Amino acid sequence: MVCLPPAGGGVLGYRPWVEPLRARTDLHAASLPGREYRVREDPARTLDELISPLAQAIAALADRPLLVFGHSFGALLAYEVVDWLCANYLIAPDVVHLVVSGRVAPHITSNAPRLSHLPAREVVFRVAELHRNIPVTLLEEPDYVAMMGRALQADLQITENYTWRERPPLPCPVTALGGLSDPVVSVAEIEAWERHAGGGFECRLFPGGHFYFRTPAGQQSLLEVIAQCCAALAVVSPKGGLAARRL
Repeated sequence: MVCLPPAGGGVLGYRPWVEPLRARTDLHAASLPGREYRVREDPARTLDELISPLAQAIAALADRPLLVFGHSFGALLAYEVVDWLCANYLIAPDVVHLVVSGRVAPHITSNAPRLSHLPAREVVFRVAELHRNIPVTLLEEPDYVAMMGRALQADLQITENYTWRERPPLPCPVTALGGLSDPVVSVAEIEAWERHAGGGFECRLFPGGHFYFRTPAGQQSLLEVIAQCCAALAVVSPKGGLAARRL
């Protein structure tokens, strides 16, 4: 399983999933430039800067069943990466499963507030106010706010400038997830992912907002769905090198 982060996020947000999923999958997470382990690098500001390197790295894991998960901005990355892998025949559709969370379907223009034009510091506080996903103690740390603002601003610029290119549905299964009280993504916008699922589609909705899985109950519900998706993939013998940061 490869996890792609929400805007401004990184590897550490997925660490709590390692133990619950250990019996089902080896968990890897993409470390993007401009945050955590790569904080000294400039964050990417175009989709092209991310998709090809991510896809080539994940291709090294494609000799085994592969679940690609992304939340919010990460869901956009996950969709584009899986499309790239399938279009370039680097993975067989019957051994990959895309799980997207908290993101409008690619062909829909998001109604989320446009924030990337704001100063980086203000972006952090606006996002914190909208989603209540950043602890107050971290908002009081200037270094954290500066790092998060830089990454958030760049990621939001990518997602706000995204325009879907007409293409066939993905040839693999897609599972779309979301929170019933998400202020920026509606139930209909989650369900609209069915248009992009040529190999089967399922939609699951949970109590909570945009980060519905940050509660113990929400995390358990999400990980149960992921475990089910892992179980449905074909079983092959693991081999080859690791391309992402293993948690």
